[in-house]
Order: sequence, then C-alpha cells, then structure tokens
Amino acid sequence: MKLVVLGASGGCGKELVEQAKKRGHEVTAVVRSRAWRAPEGVRTVTGELTLDLLREALRGQDVVLCALGLRLPGLAPWARPEVPDLLSRVTPLVVSAMRAEGVRRIVAISAGGVGDSYERMPGVFKAFIRLTALRHAYPQLDAMERELLASGLDVCIPRPTGLTDEPATGRVVVAERIAGRATIPRADVAAWMLDQIEQPAFEHRTPVITVTGAA
Repeated sequence: MKLVVLGASGGCGKELVEQAKKRGHEVTAVVRSRAWRAPEGVRTVTGELTLDLLREALRGQDVVLCALGLRLPGLAPWARPEVPDLLSRVTPLVVSAMRAEGVRRIVAISAGGVGDSYERMPGVFKAFIRLTALRHAYPQLDAMERELLASGLDVCIPRPTGLTDEPATGRVVVAERIAGRATIPRADVAAWMLDQIEQPAFEHRTPVITVTGAA
C-alpha cells in the first residue's frame, strides 16, 4: 500500500514511518524541516504545507496518515502553540488535495477529550484541559475533526489518551470511558493506525484509544 505520513518528523509520525516501512508499505514522509532525514527507502516531500505541496505528496497514493500536532513550549496556561492556527488552516488543504488526487482514506490523530469524548474523561483531566495550555490546542483539534468528518471522505480519527515514549505494548483498547491515569505509547498509536488501514473498511470514526485507564 502507498501511504503518505503528514507530520512525519514528530513522535507519532516517526513511529508511523518506521513501522509502515517494516510492514512493507511504500511510504512518503511529509515534513517542513530540510534537516530531517528519512529512513532508507522512504520518499520525502519537504516544505510548507501548501495545496500544491500536498497534491504532489498525495499523487498516486492510497491512504493519508496525519500526525500533525501543535507543538507547545510547555503546559503553563499562558503557553501558546508555536503555530496557533496550524490544524484549522492546513486541514482544509489536506481535504482539497485528497479530493483533487482521488485519495479517499485518512486516519488522523486527535486527542482524548476532544469533541464528544470530553464527557468520557475523568474530572481531573477535564480540569487539565481547561486550565493548562491544552485549552489553546484543543479548539484546533476540534476544528480538524469537524473539517474531516464533514468532508465526505473515508475518515478515522483516533483520540489517544496521554502519549508516552514507552515501547509498544500491543494492548490498545477502544475505551467507552476513562478512569484514573490513562496513557498510551506513541508506538501503540502508530501500530493501531496501521492496523486500521490494513482493513477493507474502518470500524471506528472517533474512538478513544488507550492502554491504561479504560473504565
């Protein structure tokens, strides 16, 4: 399968590129930094995420894996994302590029607590979203979700709980509710996403995925 990974230089993006390559997929990594070095055999498209660049990256591809994220300098309430409007600005371009190039399937990483999953989070995490720098990031994730869900494309938007850099566990669950401390390794998020695209149809639209903390 021919896969495009957006945000390939980030934590989840790197996992997606490496794991997809190991599974035998043909991978195109899209990054903004020319300093990033792709694994051997991975095609790289580098530059700002314009419609032209996205169309170039998506041409002839089967699936988009979106790991674009909002980099925060910290979680203090006054901390702001480095690119505050990244997702609300780029997601419509991704949708347009997919339509133009005939790519129908996309799996895009959001976060637990976005959209209707907010009510499934424990009270302490709801407060964390409201009172830390996440309050600036979550509206962007919500905008991304709304754009994709309204696009008419074949969409899956996993909402992982707290991300860690621990090794993959292979124990990902789709959680109806979260209780206590909920975490999931980035390696598990990537593996779960790849599992989804290797199925003929997506089973879930906006699942909360986790390894720990499922109620």
